[in-house]
Amino acid sequence: MFVKARLANLQAVDVNAFDVIYICPHRSELGTLIFRRHHTPPRRALFIELPFAAPCGSIDHIRDVLDPQRFQDGWLT
Repeated sequence: MFVKARLANLQAVDVNAFDVIYICPHRSELGTLIFRRHHTPPRRALFIELPFAAPCGSIDHIRDVLDPQRFQDGWLT
């Protein structure tokens, strides 16, 4: 399962529903891996499309929105 979401729509996303999370530049299908659940095949992937002029600290913002309590240890940033 592959899901693509925009940065502005992350509030309703549950990080536990995905095995890997990528960030993608605006209107791109290529992404950079920022989260991988250990010992799990990457069957459920979330691709987050960044805005055209993504602000600095976007990866930290994504982690804070998806995992505010920092319960997940698979973050690669």
